[in-house]
Amino acid sequence: MAYIVRTKNQSDLMQSTSGGFSTPLAQWFFSKGGSVWTASYDDNWNVVHREFTEDGIEFSKTRGSKYVQSYLGDTYKKILDELKRNQWVCFIGTTCQVYGLKQFLKKDYEKLITVDLVCHGTPSPKLWKKYLDFQTKKYDSKITEINFRNKTYGYHSGTMMLRFENGKKYTGSARVDYMLKSFFSEISSRPSCYSCKFKNVSRVSDYTVFDCWHMGELLGRKDDDKGYTNLLVHTDKGSEILKEISSAYEIFPVNIQKAIGLDGIMVCNSAIPNKNRQYFYANLDEHDLPDHIRKYIKITKKDELLESIKGMAYKMKVIELLRKIKNMKKRG
Repeated sequence: MAYIVRTKNQSDLMQSTSGGFSTPLAQWFFSKGGSVWTASYDDNWNVVHREFTEDGIEFSKTRGSKYVQSYLGDTYKKILDELKRNQWVCFIGTTCQVYGLKQFLKKDYEKLITVDLVCHGTPSPKLWKKYLDFQTKKYDSKITEINFRNKTYGYHSGTMMLRFENGKKYTGSARVDYMLKSFFSEISSRPSCYSCKFKNVSRVSDYTVFDCWHMGELLGRKDDDKGYTNLLVHTDKGSEILKEISSAYEIFPVNIQKAIGLDGIMVCNSAIPNKNRQYFYANLDEHDLPDHIRKYIKITKKDELLESIKGMAYKMKVIELLRKIKNMKKRG
């Protein structure tokens, strides 16, 4: 079964990368005295899997994409201990992480729900640290907030956003941001991501989620650019819980093949490796980050110009007009 979903909570929605599917789901687990294990940041902005056992400000830090390989530590072992105590557990991660958990557990547990994220690949934590060091030095201040895909210019034009202790703020799209540019240039992921064995519609999870860029075409409704999520439900257990929490969402049944065709290219396809990938990491320590990125990935003067006028174009609704023209050409 396939759906397009969006949380009805506007605050949660705007803090989420897409439609905010995970928050109402997590709240259901909290109401059962259960736990949610998902990627978050530690005190040094490393991406790690952590346990959350109650609603609140802490869980809000899990929202949003994190294009970095997360550190699992003893997550699987602790989940097993909780399941043996008959506790409800939700695990959210990449498809390979969900598969790893299932292999570790060796059997199904009725009170375990898993959510896999359709993945483009996972860059190295080392590249992420180099990026953080660069930004901290550039702004001469500690980072206080990070959002890989902030809805600065709406859902369809997400940007990297960093806030600093000194009050400064940075935003940059995949056109010019060094971390996003590396990710979307297919140069920074693990080698295994380029031949991922989990790229198919059938998944080991209860739910699969991925971006919904074409809700207008899928639903015949006007897109308000706040974001929606494509949701695939694979199990009866997943269907039952979705029914219980459905009042927290805008939820629309959708044709699964059409949703995958328009938005889910990465459901069945691995990332295509950049020809310079092996050199990119081999020489990572030899240059400052700007020099290193520009050596292997092209950032043009045109890119910088377009980025500099993006804010004005958004306010004047030029971006919205160009998007409409692009969609008309696709349909025509």
